[in-house]
Amino acid sequence: MIKIDFLVPGFSKCGTTTLCAMLAQHPGIYIPELKEPWYFSSKDFPRKQADYIQHFSPALPGQLLGEGSVSYSDSTMEDVSIARIRDNNPGCRFIFIARNPLHRIESSYREMHHSGVKFGLNAPYGMAECLDVFPQMIVDSLYFERISKYVDAFGAEAILVLFLEDLRSQPQREMQRCFRHLGVDSSFRAVEELRLNEGSSKLYDTRVLRRLRTWHWSGFKLAKLSPEAQDRVLRPLGLRRPFIEPVHWDRRSLALVRERILPDSLRFLEAWGKPADFWRI
Repeated sequence: MIKIDFLVPGFSKCGTTTLCAMLAQHPGIYIPELKEPWYFSSKDFPRKQADYIQHFSPALPGQLLGEGSVSYSDSTMEDVSIARIRDNNPGCRFIFIARNPLHRIESSYREMHHSGVKFGLNAPYGMAECLDVFPQMIVDSLYFERISKYVDAFGAEAILVLFLEDLRSQPQREMQRCFRHLGVDSSFRAVEELRLNEGSSKLYDTRVLRRLRTWHWSGFKLAKLSPEAQDRVLRPLGLRRPFIEPVHWDRRSLALVRERILPDSLRFLEAWGKPADFWRI
């Protein structure tokens, strides 16, 4: 088994793509170009070993090997992921990045609408209804619950927690923390302008387009087009639109988030050195 020096297991929709891209700039670090290999959480774990090792073949001697797959902190996959990581890489180090849970859920909401066409999903337009249909949006926002399993398995000293808000306001300071945690030269300055997988790039189906998808004469024709082709064709027609307006939080969705997430968030903030009002949920 290849020795993986570090992983960025989450949290999803909290800036892991940007963080991995900034880490990969360091000459002492190698992260594969493939985004999120999902190796340790894979159902085909044994059969994927050769492919996984191949992703790291371009690494130079002495470089630390790492990757970021948020499936490793997904509540449905975390237990098997942790067991496999511990069995194969007991000395692995971890970097988690968190953000205001409300903003994480908004990002997940946009992604549900943007990528739903790939999986045949129609995410509800209302936030409360969307949380009802996809309760995973809340479960994956329980940062303290998710990270506690990693602390129990590997110890707190193996884990570094960043906050997206800090990475955006003081990127060099936060990257130096990462480099020190991994044991590489912390004087290296990463490019600050990186901001990948932004919510402004996400699109949603209009109600007219959803009707077209359900009609026999048009639905099967649309299904033949790849999601990328649909974006190219349907966006100029105004049928796939970007998220311009802020995501609307109705009273029920806010109450649900505060009931389910707020206690966990307060424990997480206290555990990782932030004041209780840091996120103002």
